[in-house]
This record gives sequence, structure tokens and C-alpha cells, in this order.
Amino acid sequence: YRGVRMVNWDPQARTAVSDEEVNYREVKSKLYYVRYPLVGEEGYVTIATTRPETILGDTAVCVNPADERYRSLAGKRVVVPLVKREVPVLQDSYVEMEFGTGCLKITPAHDINDYEIGIRYNLPSIDIFSEDGTLSEKAGLFVGVDRFKARELVVKQLEEEGLLVKVEEYVNKIGYSERTDAVIEPRLSMQWF
Repeated sequence: YRGVRMVNWDPQARTAVSDEEVNYREVKSKLYYVRYPLVGEEGYVTIATTRPETILGDTAVCVNPADERYRSLAGKRVVVPLVKREVPVLQDSYVEMEFGTGCLKITPAHDINDYEIGIRYNLPSIDIFSEDGTLSEKAGLFVGVDRFKARELVVKQLEEEGLLVKVEEYVNKIGYSERTDAVIEPRLSMQWF
């Protein structure tokens, strides 16, 4: 992680943009509830996410240590859906127990808060997007597909595999590039200064 920072990436202009060049808007979105099977035993944890396409880059799941519902998960591992990657269940007070299911997927390459957790727990960071906002080889699935089309394909496959619990309407703030009006993608970048 040394020399690396999270930037606001404009996939249309293929460049980083400053915080001042990002316009946030409230957007009608969806919250997807997804099952992550437990490793070596029956059962699963359910995680709510607005970005199911980033599941392909998950390297951990995190719960709040004060959350009674997830006490039994300490030290366990889960399987990331679709890519079948085994990842640890971490406990960190960063997790808001009231949001979604209180269980958070951690994708260090694609979320600034997940990036911080990745540093704290020395997690691998898997950048699943190419510069143009399509899925890269590292995604393992849907390579070359645009991120929003990939979201549809991921949701469809989660449904087919019985891992999608439900979908709820949700309003959240999304950053748009002032230059191109493209949806901003948080992205890791090497610092050059």
C-alpha cells in the first residue's frame, strides 16, 4: 500500500479528477442482499450492497465486534459468491450495525473505507476494473464488460445460484465527474508526486 492512494476516477475521460470536480447527487438505487456461504459448515451470512459487481474484488467480510448477532463468526471464513474465494470474517468497530444487515463486504480496491480496512488488516487488494470502467482480467468473470452491464450479469448469476436474498429500493449519493458526467469510480493509483 505504500505510495498508493485512492482517487476519483473518471472512466470516460480515463483520468483522475479532484474532489472539487466531483458532483454528488442523490440517486434512486438498489440495495442487494447477498448470501456468503460459511466455510466448512452449513449456513451463510447475508450482506447488503449497492454495488454487487464489486463482489468479484472482495477480500474480507467485516462485522462490528459489539454486534451480538455475529459473535459466532469471529475467526471464521466465508466464500465470496461467484468467484469462490475464501476470505476472513473480520471484526472492526467501523461497521455500522444498523446499516443493511450489519455485515459488510470489504473491497479495498474500490471503496475508500474498505481501502482503510485493507491497510489495517493487511488484506489483498484486487482491482477488478480497467481504466475505461470495464471489468479487467482480475475480475475473473465478465471480463471486458462495462461495470453497469456487469452489475446486471452478477445479479442474474447470484439469482441463478440462489445467493440473492432480496433487492430493495434505496437512495444514495453518487459522484459524477464535472467534466464528462460519468459516474466516478474510486480507484487505487500510484502517487507520482
